[in-house]
Amino acid sequence: MSPLPRLLKFSSHSFGMLVLASLALPLPDLSSCAAAEPLRIEQAGDHFVNFVLKEIEQARKKLPAMAEAADLAAQRIVDQDGHFLSAGDHSFSLEPVWRAGGIAFARQYLPDKQAALDAVESASEEIPYYRTKEFVEHFTVQQATDRDVVLVGYENEKEEEQKLIPLVDQLLRDEALVVFFGSDAGAKSLHQKFGRRENLIALTHTVPDGGIIEVPGWKEKICSGRSLVNRVYLWTFQAELISAFMRRGRIPGILLSVTYESPQIWNEPLLNKYKFIPAFHVDPVEKHLSGDTYLNHLSRIVASIVPGQREKFKKAARWIAEAHNAKRTSFALLIHGLAPEGLPGDPGLFHVFSEGNAYYPQMDKACQKDDVAFFVGYNWYPSALADTVAKAGGKQILCFTLVQEQPPTPAIYGEVGELKHYQSFDELPQDENRIYIDLKFAQYNAVLKIPGYPIPALETSAFAEDVVYWHIVADTIEILTRGNR
Repeated sequence: MSPLPRLLKFSSHSFGMLVLASLALPLPDLSSCAAAEPLRIEQAGDHFVNFVLKEIEQARKKLPAMAEAADLAAQRIVDQDGHFLSAGDHSFSLEPVWRAGGIAFARQYLPDKQAALDAVESASEEIPYYRTKEFVEHFTVQQATDRDVVLVGYENEKEEEQKLIPLVDQLLRDEALVVFFGSDAGAKSLHQKFGRRENLIALTHTVPDGGIIEVPGWKEKICSGRSLVNRVYLWTFQAELISAFMRRGRIPGILLSVTYESPQIWNEPLLNKYKFIPAFHVDPVEKHLSGDTYLNHLSRIVASIVPGQREKFKKAARWIAEAHNAKRTSFALLIHGLAPEGLPGDPGLFHVFSEGNAYYPQMDKACQKDDVAFFVGYNWYPSALADTVAKAGGKQILCFTLVQEQPPTPAIYGEVGELKHYQSFDELPQDENRIYIDLKFAQYNAVLKIPGYPIPALETSAFAEDVVYWHIVADTIEILTRGNR
């Protein structure tokens, strides 16, 4: 069987599809893609949006360092047939492995692989692929080698403090190339312990630990910033890594999380078989171009979410504040790596269900009258969840992306069933207990287009979801403190 048909042989177990990029990026005119203007401050949450816009521009200044690191990584992966791995806390280490538009052969470095296997079940029609033994087998590696590249980061600074040094110590003893994503302070601790090494690279920011927004009357700063910024740097680095591959005449497999297509299909993982697609001519891509283009997309998306939806943000925050004061429960139903529970800077307003595109069956029994369900999701309307909350007499804040084009048929997703996509909120049930907020990220999630192939690279959903979550958290705290004055 020739390579390309083999790559496109599908199996029936659902959730994603591995797709292959085929042609090089053009050199677009970026002169019209200026950084988005900061928001005029009207609500506490606007400070978080402006923080994100500022950090996107800070990341742009680091593009030369990212491109240099990407070239070193590509040299190992291409010339030495090395693995592309990620490590750190759960949220960060899975970010490159299982996100829309990621590099398909990225895997998680997981020394305790057996424990992970023991915690999951074998594939079935009801279980999404990424929660199965098969996923753990395919997408985890227990030990790194001197050919491998390992991205290391922590979304929770408390866990970094405990685990970073021992983790990097092991990886350096294995002679892997380590690329650390974190703060200047974190990099300083690594260099103090291990010195300056050719195989230890730090791509760092200056975002402080803990919260980043101060609300008068609230005892601690709120809204974690470093988790989002780590991901901005991670994905911009991957944009440069794709370019570094292409400068070597290689086109990487691109991973797309597909809830937009139906039926959902899972392609054979591109592991130990095909890392790159050798059948096409590959034009080189200049350094910094892909990263710059990706950051432009992020800036545009982040800046577009709040304007035009301000009244919805205010109303949502008021509902959560009222529930807090009335000792009702506010549930946060989150996906795509958005995991604020336990992060310094999260004030603990919510009972969190952080379980990838799922129905959250716990809500059947958990949700009661006047509770609030805050769903921050993908590009589909969670009809089963919405019906559950409506039946209980609760309030709903439903945040997802509207699509520009309808899929030919609704997607079917495991235990959730049919996932419907909408072009307008007017198509959905309307009542006084529902708020709809458009997350504004791309309907396919990923945005970096490779001409000649319909599937883009590099995700956007996590950033939009963080902006909406933390904006509403900040607005709620602002309302609560006003009530206490």
